[in-house]
Amino acid sequence: MAPTIKARDDVDGCGCLDCRNIEIPATRRSVLDALVWSVRLFRSYPSIVVFAGVIILARRLLETDSINVLPMPVIGVVEVLTAFAFIILIRAYVGTIVAGELTGEPVTRREGLHRSLARTPSLVGVVILTVVLVMTVPFFLALPLFLIVVVLPVTPVDMISFPVAAAIGGITFAVPFLFLLYKVWFALEACVIGQYGPVKSFRVSWRITTNYRGKFVLIGVIAIGSAASLFLPTYLPEMGTSLASLNPVLSLISSSVSELLSIVWASAYAHIYVQGIVS
Repeated sequence: MAPTIKARDDVDGCGCLDCRNIEIPATRRSVLDALVWSVRLFRSYPSIVVFAGVIILARRLLETDSINVLPMPVIGVVEVLTAFAFIILIRAYVGTIVAGELTGEPVTRREGLHRSLARTPSLVGVVILTVVLVMTVPFFLALPLFLIVVVLPVTPVDMISFPVAAAIGGITFAVPFLFLLYKVWFALEACVIGQYGPVKSFRVSWRITTNYRGKFVLIGVIAIGSAASLFLPTYLPEMGTSLASLNPVLSLISSSVSELLSIVWASAYAHIYVQGIVS
């Protein structure tokens, strides 16, 4: 059975590391060590690569003209399902396996898939709450600035240059947006590995990121690297002109490789969650 790792206060009985079969070295790994450990983990669990490979193949097929033989509503449903499977279910599956490795209770493919699917309703709740939180709060925080702009007799562009006005508006929204996104970054892991509900998962993630203030920069690097590995390689082939004929192939390869690398980041997230929740 896939292990459940909760905060010590939420554990019935003793919640020490020995009783949870969590070795001390696992709690002392740095963020970069967790990334190296994740790469080694995939050698022991090729099912991660196979699972991710099937979904990545489906995503590549959706980018070809062959998918156009299907009705548009069907294409939309398939796109949503593959996106959810890649962004949420794989992360849940990897997180379950990481929890099993760190507790000395290896998880089978069936157990990993069962835990991921069983937590899907709660995961959907986490995603919805995340979108609402990170979009609504920054909007209301930036609302006074927008109201001031409306009542001013002149536009901000007339008072200051357009780049400065755009920068002020962007920062007013982006700073709280990025802060909230960072604070709820481990809510998915809390939902799957800790089997918390959506609201409790947010609280757990908030506490973990507070404890990791000293590693804020490194965790930020992981977040940026994860995003860059998904989007940047897609555009790199388009930047060259000498290999224009190979751009579609290079784009296909770079997109697939970057998506596989994002699974490594997902394993690191799970590892950091376990470290934070047992600390």
